[in-house]
Amino acid sequence: MKAIKIDKTGGVLIDTLQGFNVWMDVYEESGELIADWNKYIFRLDNQDDLDIRKFQENIDNYDEASSIAISYYRQHK
Repeated sequence: MKAIKIDKTGGVLIDTLQGFNVWMDVYEESGELIADWNKYIFRLDNQDDLDIRKFQENIDNYDEASSIAISYYRQHK
């Protein structure tokens, strides 16, 4: 995975290297940077949404993506 860009709200776009990108929201809470998936509503009749949901359900993907997003946020915010 790799970070592609950051938006003005602190969202970081992550290239999953699996044919799709996902957004992670990065924000500060109690002096600590937190990252969370931006997408949480999935259309069950849309294969792209189902692929993203499956990707996001994997804790290893969350760990890697959140680490990348927070690091990118620190460098570019």
